[in-house]
Amino acid sequence: MASSTAKRVLLYRFDRQPIEAVVHPGSYLESDHIELITIGGTFQRVPYTDMKALCFASEPGRADLFTDHNLFERRPKIPGLWTRFTLRDGDVLEGILASNLLDWPQGGFLVTPPRAGANRQRVFLPRVALTGTELMGVVGIGGGSTSDRKKRQSAEIAGQLRIFDR
Repeated sequence: MASSTAKRVLLYRFDRQPIEAVVHPGSYLESDHIELITIGGTFQRVPYTDMKALCFASEPGRADLFTDHNLFERRPKIPGLWTRFTLRDGDVLEGILASNLLDWPQGGFLVTPPRAGANRQRVFLPRVALTGTELMGVVGIGGGSTSDRKKRQSAEIAGQLRIFDR
């Protein structure tokens, strides 16, 4: 069931001031734009090409996503894919992507930024705003000793159908 509560966001745009707004989490992503209502009450459709990032926040705060703590200081503990994004204007942001590729929105990536908190919980990065991505590591996948993994793998192999048996 989709959430019915509007979410506070901070929209970062290329060469412009950030905008505080609210979005409906179930319907803000469209095929070529996002829909939001500014704090002043104006409805806007912002094309992905004009967007740099959309930062979800539960309370207002400084617009410091790309200037303060935009990289992890050490290996993150949150499970997922530790990724570094390079944007068109040269800014860099690291984040944790969901390990399940089906959870990624078609128009971009939804990441958990470094030092996530009340004013920067999740960040949506449109694909057209990016010039590069790097996978820094996989966090939280695996577990157990080598013997535990071998036992699990042999159990998984035993349950698999054989296609090329002779």
